[in-house]
Amino acid sequence: MHSNQKFMISITKLNKIDFLVLIAILMIGLVHLPFPFDGDQAFFRLGAWEMQQGKVLYRDFWDIKQPGIFCFYFLAGTLFSFDEIGIHIFELIYMILLSITLQLTLKSYFRHQIIASLVPLLTVGVYYIVSGAWHLTQVEALVGFPLFLCLWLTFKSFKSDGKQRFYLLLLSGFIGGIVLLFKFILLLILLSFWLTIWMYSLLIQRHSIQKNSIEIFLPLFIGIIFPLSVVASYFLWVNSFSIVYQTFFIYPPLIIANSEFHITEFISGIKWFVQNFYPLILMAIVTVYVSLHKSKNILTLLLVVWCIFAFGIIVLQQAALWEYHYLLLFVPTGILATKGLDILWGSLKELRSLIPTTLLIFLLFFPLSSMLTKKSVALVTNNFALTEETRLKYQAVFRNKYPSLHSEANFISQSGSIAGEIYVAGDPSIYYFSRRSQATILRGWALEYFLPEQWTALIEQLDSSKPPYIFIDYKSQAIIKENSPKMLEFVGRRYQILRQNNNGIWYLLKK
Repeated sequence: MHSNQKFMISITKLNKIDFLVLIAILMIGLVHLPFPFDGDQAFFRLGAWEMQQGKVLYRDFWDIKQPGIFCFYFLAGTLFSFDEIGIHIFELIYMILLSITLQLTLKSYFRHQIIASLVPLLTVGVYYIVSGAWHLTQVEALVGFPLFLCLWLTFKSFKSDGKQRFYLLLLSGFIGGIVLLFKFILLLILLSFWLTIWMYSLLIQRHSIQKNSIEIFLPLFIGIIFPLSVVASYFLWVNSFSIVYQTFFIYPPLIIANSEFHITEFISGIKWFVQNFYPLILMAIVTVYVSLHKSKNILTLLLVVWCIFAFGIIVLQQAALWEYHYLLLFVPTGILATKGLDILWGSLKELRSLIPTTLLIFLLFFPLSSMLTKKSVALVTNNFALTEETRLKYQAVFRNKYPSLHSEANFISQSGSIAGEIYVAGDPSIYYFSRRSQATILRGWALEYFLPEQWTALIEQLDSSKPPYIFIDYKSQAIIKENSPKMLEFVGRRYQILRQNNNGIWYLLKK
């Protein structure tokens, strides 16, 4: 049977409520299509756009992140467009596929089918509702889909043996390799899944250590090595493997060694997660309690393990403890919360009055509904952001700096402006609005993570490329002054101030 036929048969397993939930996810996602880029998203878009222009990632455009996020934006931009709507359309399709996958794979996990249908709302729906410009289309949000597939394939292999187990684990390893192409440190979550099945086979099925290890880790290794080998072969082919190796394995430990644990950012991230996800957290606690004391469900255990190791990964990234890192938790937390609702549903149905149930649901989800209402009202008020002018007004609601960044780009897009690549030490949205590319290999975003040798290389690249315009915002200027005064000396010697305002300083290359 062809894969298309199998997919169509699987889709027919969805009931009317499933489709209504998917339509709800679609409507929630559509509200977010015109959402503005934040600095990270503008930078990922810039890298993907540079790739489309023929530049090689890391060799011609450098960042410390793994290639998965740039490939995602590259596909989104190529299939649709390299603007906010194009990127967000691709993300919405991706999230709807995740929603369908959750509905198809988790039917047997829930006792009540009406609750099973709701799992996309408590995962993907909540993700969209709580996310702002900074959170959408981040690595941590996107990896939830392949991580879930790895978890589910691992879970299915519990009940399989022989060739079926081999192929399930082979596919789990393959998808795990794709996860690593987004972020290497996520290997810890993958290992937590795979070690769980190893221990289960050892303790419950009484397999020998040698047989158990070979049966489990051999297909996983074969699967995981394939996507990694393909990517490594590509970088060998374009003579970039050396810089890729340094980027992935040399620079990260050095950056962590030179950084401090930011307790303020850590607390801020936890606060954001708790404030936005507390209804799900409360219901997830119900699931964990019941599972530990009664059912001891293996799938629940895997989801809890995911949460524990994801939180550990967040803490390990002490150089950057940002809010969006907690999106690693939105899929397992949402599934556990749905299971908690499933457990409570039996008791709620026995109540003679619907008032307590309605009140409970209202109290739990009112903050989420109010956030979605605010976004929807802003979209309607600005005529659904259909024109460039109304879109910018809508975007300014969620990122008030966006119009001023647009203005900075317009400044170097006037008639008579010098053509060519530019360098922005600050928000990469200026590249996006000006439709210009980056004149250097090294970025101008997140300069606080630069190593000493990179500052020297950046000056050399600026000297070689001679961009007609350089923009430095005040935050970046302070970072440069502290870490590389020679760069400010170089700019002052080779460039003259063209314009200075509240955003930063434009410099023009001296003739």
